[in-house]
Amino acid sequence: MDFNLYVIVRWWPNILQGLKVTTEVFLISAAISVLLGVIVASLISLRIPLLFEFFCAYVSVFRNTPLLVQLFFLFYALPSLGIRMSPLLTGVVGISLNEGAFIAEIMRGNIQAIPRGDWEAAESLGLSRIQILRYVILPQAIRDAVPAITGQVSIVLKDTSLLSLIMVVELTRVANRIYTELFDISGIFAAAVIYICFYLIVNTLSGAVEQKIRVRR
Repeated sequence: MDFNLYVIVRWWPNILQGLKVTTEVFLISAAISVLLGVIVASLISLRIPLLFEFFCAYVSVFRNTPLLVQLFFLFYALPSLGIRMSPLLTGVVGISLNEGAFIAEIMRGNIQAIPRGDWEAAESLGLSRIQILRYVILPQAIRDAVPAITGQVSIVLKDTSLLSLIMVVELTRVANRIYTELFDISGIFAAAVIYICFYLIVNTLSGAVEQKIRVRR
């Protein structure tokens, strides 16, 4: 049960392949989540009838149910309705919808935090609500939301490990396979170290982005 470097060397190609899948899911899901969150928050802020109720319901459902339950629903329930997706696509869709709801709530709060005077000043210039949101409010809200959004994006990395439960062969599933076949924890240890290094890289990049856009007040 001790750490065995030979096991890591032997399984290294599999570990790298699992890391590749984890990285791809993370990058795609993070990008979609941020984009989805900004769009949903914007539509909620415009308070367009029907769309407002729909997206409020979306945010509420996906923020208040476990991601694993959502993944199981997409993977096991949708096929019975005639909607079939590959495990990898299911994972990306599930994580994107889940994290998109959290980012939408972050953005909504930052949009509401923009002083009412900014809206009124833009209205006095003859801009429509959509133009005000696009050119005046969103740039400020996104800038202010960056620290919270980057923190939420780091959670996407941890979310990817749940995809092992819907048959996606990512890093966690490879580590579990090593343990299942060899009863050796070396793969789990290696996966933990890789996740930590991955997180540190994401955290460093996030910090750099925050410093880049920070406005001195």
